[in-house]
Amino acid sequence: MSATTPVPPAGPRRWLGLLAAVALVSVGVAYTVEERHEDERAGVVATQTPGPSQSPQTSRTAAAIAARRVAVDTILLRRAQAVQTRNQALFLADIDPANTKLRAAQAVLFANLVEIGFTELGYSQAEERFNPSVLQAHGRTTYLVRVLMRYQIPQVDLAPVTTELGYTFVSRAGRWVITDDDDLDNDLGPGAHQEAWDLGRIEVERAPRVLVAVEKGDTKRGRAIAAAASQGLAEVSAYWPRKWRGSVFVIALDETEVRDARFADEDIESAASSGSTFSSLPGQDTADGTVAGAYVVINPNERDRVDEILLSHEITHVATADLGGYEPLWLAEGAAEYVSWRGIEAISGPGEVAKWEQEVIDDALPSLTSLPSDAGFYQNSADVYGVSWLAVRYLVQRIGIAHVEELYEDMATNGTDQAARDRILLSRTGLTEATLWTALQSYTPQR
Repeated sequence: MSATTPVPPAGPRRWLGLLAAVALVSVGVAYTVEERHEDERAGVVATQTPGPSQSPQTSRTAAAIAARRVAVDTILLRRAQAVQTRNQALFLADIDPANTKLRAAQAVLFANLVEIGFTELGYSQAEERFNPSVLQAHGRTTYLVRVLMRYQIPQVDLAPVTTELGYTFVSRAGRWVITDDDDLDNDLGPGAHQEAWDLGRIEVERAPRVLVAVEKGDTKRGRAIAAAASQGLAEVSAYWPRKWRGSVFVIALDETEVRDARFADEDIESAASSGSTFSSLPGQDTADGTVAGAYVVINPNERDRVDEILLSHEITHVATADLGGYEPLWLAEGAAEYVSWRGIEAISGPGEVAKWEQEVIDDALPSLTSLPSDAGFYQNSADVYGVSWLAVRYLVQRIGIAHVEELYEDMATNGTDQAARDRILLSRTGLTEATLWTALQSYTPQR
């Protein structure tokens, strides 16, 4: 079974649409670091209207900030329009002509964005950042800004989602251009600027409710994964009672770092990982943000071994991601294992399931003293997946799969702390985590 590392739930700042007026502005004004420092001391904001009490320098600074913001907004608007109209020349029009490497990479990015297709796509400025080394590299007019990319992949994202980028702008001959797109990467959230379309030329394979991204030319593998994903999706629909109508995006690239997956680091033993998408990022409207769904990322070393069993596990995470993400990991991973082992049972018969169940009882349970906790779950050397599966299997036999699914929804939405989790579990099962663990010690499987 795969080891997945869900991202903690998170939430959004409202999307700020670009005003049509920005299209009327075509000139940028250089704004130096020294002026920014003066701006901070003076308390000037970009939208401030100079008054009679303001000094000429303060008025010039405010005007420079406002003009720069409008110029950059215009560039961001043009980039979104370029993708939607498939206009590569427009997409590259604001890239620094002197940075040939960036222009080549942006041409690849443009091709990928067009390949995927978006129902919605937009970029907006968040906040300015300051980095002395970036200033030294690009000069006194450097403007480093965090950018929010708001998009919706048709039939994948049920609602628009947000991710982060960082752009470096400089003013050349009175015109603002993008001269780098990775100077801010280390200061962004997990997985930012590591989306499938950011990592080299891709192609996509489509099936009903399935989208798969692979390396350009890796068509055979992409089609095989799409077929496996379709089977895994059917298993989730058959064995998990939530009437989820979403789609699954599977990313299978020759990369060890994709989105929040780190297959050369903490996820090295994982065959796949499901990472959340956010309609609102953590720290925007709320500390946790708002989870919209999830994408599946395949370990590059496991791409030839992807099957419907692995993907049914991951798709279970996708099908429950938008509930909130507050459920305990033993329930999240136990439910995903429950679905995938139902698939194994359909293929190999109940004997295979009974064999593993007994192994969990004989070997895994004695190695723990309680249900696996969230802390250190994925670093635990014990078979925490097996024990989590056994706990869910026990609950299914006790209260039925429909009530387990209702328990999951309640936990995922409302289990924001241990007290809430205990209350929900007790009210829906008559058990606490402690008494559930005790029950597993004397559990006799039904054969």
